[in-house]
Amino acid sequence: MNSKREDVVIKRSERDKKQLLSTKVIGLSVLFLILVMVIAAVASNISGISVADIGSNKADGALIYDSLPDSIRTLDTYSTGTVMLTDTAVEYIDSTGKKLSTNSHMYSQPVMKVNKSTVLLYDKGGTAFRLEKNSSIYNTYTTSSPITTASIGARANYAYVLNDDGGYQSHLYVYSYQGEKQFEWGSASDYCITTALSDNGKSIAVAMLGVVSGEYESKVSLFNFKKSTAEYTVEFVDSTVYRLEFINNKTVAALTDNGIFVINKDGSYEKVVDYSPTELCHSFSAADGLKAVAVARHGNSKDSDVIVYNKRYEENFVSGYTSEIFGIVTSKNYVAVILGDNIQILNKENEQIGNIVIGEKCLEAVFSGRTLYVRTVSGIYSFDVDSDIDLTEIPEETTQETTETEYITTESTADAGENSFG
Repeated sequence: MNSKREDVVIKRSERDKKQLLSTKVIGLSVLFLILVMVIAAVASNISGISVADIGSNKADGALIYDSLPDSIRTLDTYSTGTVMLTDTAVEYIDSTGKKLSTNSHMYSQPVMKVNKSTVLLYDKGGTAFRLEKNSSIYNTYTTSSPITTASIGARANYAYVLNDDGGYQSHLYVYSYQGEKQFEWGSASDYCITTALSDNGKSIAVAMLGVVSGEYESKVSLFNFKKSTAEYTVEFVDSTVYRLEFINNKTVAALTDNGIFVINKDGSYEKVVDYSPTELCHSFSAADGLKAVAVARHGNSKDSDVIVYNKRYEENFVSGYTSEIFGIVTSKNYVAVILGDNIQILNKENEQIGNIVIGEKCLEAVFSGRTLYVRTVSGIYSFDVDSDIDLTEIPEETTQETTETEYITTESTADAGENSFG
């Protein structure tokens, strides 16, 4: 009897050891996966590439999307590539041109706002808008009055302003992603031109345009969702605010046609850069990344500066140009300066790391990680940030190869014809 019991104890002990070994193996596997994820996240933060893009093919300057020149309205950064708004749809593509999704629309004046993987599409002057998440339509909405402007926040909450609604000239609504109303406010006389939501999802900055004593002025008000009155209202005489950004949850940058201002939490402000409406050429601001403005000194496009700031609107560097600047675009680590049919790519230390010659007018560009998407009259090209490429040299070789192929094909066809009917 005792020997049998000892056998049972020995068998159980061996089974417990196997279970313990299995548990250790699983634990080590989990730790290894966590380590891989941490390394990938660190690499993403250093290189500017999203974790999903690590290990993906390098963009080599190919035409990844062929289109009519006027069918694409705009491009924007998306979490896994780029999202573009066309006359009839919102389309998502990756750096190789693979179409991830297409969501059709029937808006007459569509406007797209993007924050990471969330897209807000609204019909400016119309009464419809919708939310898209992870390239799929999440929900559609209808408003009681025409929409003048809208914005999307980092927490996927959204705001829209209605014109001549409920007794207000401008009627503002803010909702959570799930559709719960967070804030409502109206102005009886001022016209709201743009809004911005704070990253913590608790505040909104509103820019309005009005007339005082025959002169137009812009106002910027900051609202906390827990209060019905503004935290502050700042007036900018003879200026138009065209963009608002939260530097942090209490500090706001106001981009105007007469300079860029940083507004503190108490309503005091300072001018970051000074220029006139005739000098301002272009500006661009990457979410949580570099900001840039192109200024033609004294209105001379042959004497232009690109001024680059960090996310707190502290100056990084100034780069001068003696040719006209047709556009600028920034990301967390890079700046692209569009100079007609070619593009220079700089890092945040003002070092040129890429030079792209396309040979046709560049209409628009946008970064996604290390990939730069460029829209031309032919369609969309994709380039890696360190590209040093001249596409005007490629078509000559292609044309020569095509001509030789056509000659061989024609000769073969002629022989075939003789054989058939000879």
